[in-house]
Amino acid sequence: MQTPKRFVTACLLGMALASPALAQDTPPEELPFAGGTLTIAETPDYEKVVSYNGKEIGRDFQAFFDRTANVAGTDVALISIGPGGNACGANTLIVWPDGNGGVNTDSLPGDCGWPLPAVSDYAIIFAPWVGPGEEMPVRRWTPQDGFRTAGMLRFVPEPGTGWDDLAAKPAIHPEAYFSNQEFYGYALKTLGSDLAEYALGLRVSSEMEKIADGIYATSGCVPHNCGGADSLLVVDLDARKAWFAQIRGNAVAQWPNPANWPDMARGELKRLAIP
Repeated sequence: MQTPKRFVTACLLGMALASPALAQDTPPEELPFAGGTLTIAETPDYEKVVSYNGKEIGRDFQAFFDRTANVAGTDVALISIGPGGNACGANTLIVWPDGNGGVNTDSLPGDCGWPLPAVSDYAIIFAPWVGPGEEMPVRRWTPQDGFRTAGMLRFVPEPGTGWDDLAAKPAIHPEAYFSNQEFYGYALKTLGSDLAEYALGLRVSSEMEKIADGIYATSGCVPHNCGGADSLLVVDLDARKAWFAQIRGNAVAQWPNPANWPDMARGELKRLAIP
């Protein structure tokens, strides 16, 4: 029997309206703050809108209340907010009273966020995620001075670790290889000033995969840029050698020189697809 067209039309209309209705039916989160109300509500497009007494102060696809605290005599609310996604955490939106019935806001730049801060009675401290080859500032925030640089944080490998440690547990995330002191020294000598950019291309990755006895490989990508700057790592744990490659524009950069790549490492370049 043929299905009546009116029934089909009604079903399609119901499906079209279902998602916005569900989003709008999600109850908002509310937090009393500074004589008013902080609210996180979801839009029909699944964005999270942060508002204070009905006035929008932030918007992204991920948002949740972290905590409230009193910092240097001022009540402060911390809200984690960001785009979400693999290997990309939220940032922190700092909210505090402006003295006129509203609020001020402040946050650090960047769409992949910082770890949740440490809060004391006098300041809020933000320590960044620091990757191989990177050195980044530690930031200090107070209601009176805003953000100031409190120091510098530099990536260092675990002292006393070597190739034998990697051979004992090789199937780990590739970034963990750089936490090995001997491997890090090898990578730094091979990659030089390209180390930080190359390692960022492994931030989103699965664990190292065994491709032959003692030989492991994987590829990864930059958060929110998969396919744009992907990196490849091939490691021969028996020979204590490694080969590095990364998509740079419309070509693949290789370290060491491509002429010095063995066939087994060269064969793994297929993991990198030029856009």
